[in-house]
Amino acid sequence: MAAPPSKKYYLFGYPIAHSSAPALHNHCFKSLGTESTYTIWSTSKVTEEMLAVIHSDDCGGAAVTMPNKTAIIPFLDELSPESRITNACNTIVKIPTANGGVKLVGQNTDILGVRNALLSALKEQHPNRPIPTDASAAYPSHGSFAGLVIGGGATTRSAAHALTLLGLAPIFLINRDVDEVRAVMDAMPHLSSKGGLIHLRDPADVETHLVGEGKARILMAVGCIPSFAPQTLAERMVYTTASAVFTVPYVVPTVDSPRSPVPHTASLPRNAETIMYKVAAAHGWYVIDGIEAMIEQGFAQQRMWLRGVASVAVGSDSSITGVALEQSARKSTRERLTAPSAATTEAIKLEVDRAEGKASAVLPKK
Repeated sequence: MAAPPSKKYYLFGYPIAHSSAPALHNHCFKSLGTESTYTIWSTSKVTEEMLAVIHSDDCGGAAVTMPNKTAIIPFLDELSPESRITNACNTIVKIPTANGGVKLVGQNTDILGVRNALLSALKEQHPNRPIPTDASAAYPSHGSFAGLVIGGGATTRSAAHALTLLGLAPIFLINRDVDEVRAVMDAMPHLSSKGGLIHLRDPADVETHLVGEGKARILMAVGCIPSFAPQTLAERMVYTTASAVFTVPYVVPTVDSPRSPVPHTASLPRNAETIMYKVAAAHGWYVIDGIEAMIEQGFAQQRMWLRGVASVAVGSDSSITGVALEQSARKSTRERLTAPSAATTEAIKLEVDRAEGKASAVLPKK
């Protein structure tokens, strides 16, 4: 395969000096034989300067992180269905237009990070089974197979949609804040037709919805809460409720889905070795650390940038980058995360917000 044209790619957000994304993407670019680069651009706002960089001819695409995932949306030409559903964009793909121009398309690869990491775990559990990238847990003769998200906010919306793409319904939510749960439900009305979003407030709710004949069975869970020891009763109740879910007996169906083998129950906490990770593992769940989701969303970005297409199908097609490249990039990124360098520590200390003292960009009047 011929090397793609060399371009500049950026990560916009603040603070981001700790990010391992440059290591992942620059490893990929080098392996592809291109001189493309991926660098951080620390900014807490969407500024005119930031937009000028994105629109420049030498910019091949960009990643966007907090606090700009929603703020960038009005400045894009088009949004993917995934970005519209979650009201978040973490990836900008520059797509050529028929008139020789370029349009900026926003995508949310956080969704694919979660989904593809869970699919990867499924392949580990069933190494001799072909599992398609669009695998779905459709077990019509075995009742309802559900997903669980622990947390709230934009990350929860991405995780909930990822579980929906895997055919799981309904999606249960564990969160201490009723208003935050309501906000997630209001933001994702499309899930109502798939069984909805159900708030599990305490172990009694777990008994009501998950215990007994004919009740939904949770196949996969995603943790979206920081790894801080709980201090309040409400925070402790999150872990108590999650533990109640993890202890519900799980019987593997004897007949597989036509699109996917049945997983052992799987859990994907957001960060490596979080408290929730340890709780799930202690209860016998097959646990994946959140580093894998971060790596998978990065691969999705690489595939979209290489093809100039912002679709779920392209973002999930590992043949675009190749197995060997992804294996080496995964290994390199994990090594960096487990052994941060002195240079990274110093960069975190010296990081400066480029938007400090500057106004946010203003949309032109139509």
